[in-house]
Amino acid sequence: MTGLTRAYLGAVVAAGAATMAFSLGHWRSDDPLRFVVFLALFALAAALKGRIPGITGTFSPVFFFSLLGSTILSFPELAVASALAGVVQCTFKQLRRPSLIQICFNASNFVLSAASGFVFIQRLIPGLREQPGLLCFMLGAAVFYLVNTGLVSVALTLVEQGSVASIWSHWCLGSLPYYLVGSLIVAATVTANSAATFAAVILISPAMLLATIYYRLWLRSGNGASTMDDLHPLRYQEEKTGLVTR
Repeated sequence: MTGLTRAYLGAVVAAGAATMAFSLGHWRSDDPLRFVVFLALFALAAALKGRIPGITGTFSPVFFFSLLGSTILSFPELAVASALAGVVQCTFKQLRRPSLIQICFNASNFVLSAASGFVFIQRLIPGLREQPGLLCFMLGAAVFYLVNTGLVSVALTLVEQGSVASIWSHWCLGSLPYYLVGSLIVAATVTANSAATFAAVILISPAMLLATIYYRLWLRSGNGASTMDDLHPLRYQEEKTGLVTR
């Protein structure tokens, strides 16, 4: 691992740690039981990860629960749940035991992605307060996706000495349809309920998890794998990097 790579990983971890410190310093939990349920959902979603053929990266329904959590949880709760998801997704059923810096990077990636989406969904940015809630939600979903995939794509580029554009575009081709459909499902739920209620989260969770399982099966099938390989012939080996979180 080069000095530049270590510096980049360290910068991301430092930003994630600062965000976590801020959230813990402003801790607020209006419903502890709801928070515990969300923690379980985040952990389960992180464990239900799938691999995108041809690249060192995984996808999971954590994305959906982060969007839902941004409408119903406090920011400190969302940050803690996101960090937990990052640790679980990086360590659960890995071929190799990840290093401490890899675990911290992946947890920080989730925290920073969730924080970026949260400020848009909660309309904390000047000028968004008067905008439609659905627009702000979709902006938050887009920002979460861009930050999440962007941070890992840069890391893989530094490790693999490849092209960040090639890695990121291949990742989008493999995962964007899945995340787009999921975002629309969550947006419809939020719009129908004005704000995601705890009951709505419980009702929509099985559909999200089943959609993830279906997408995993499609990617494992001959059609899914061959489609991705035809779109981008480069393959990145997990054993070389260990940066697998999405």
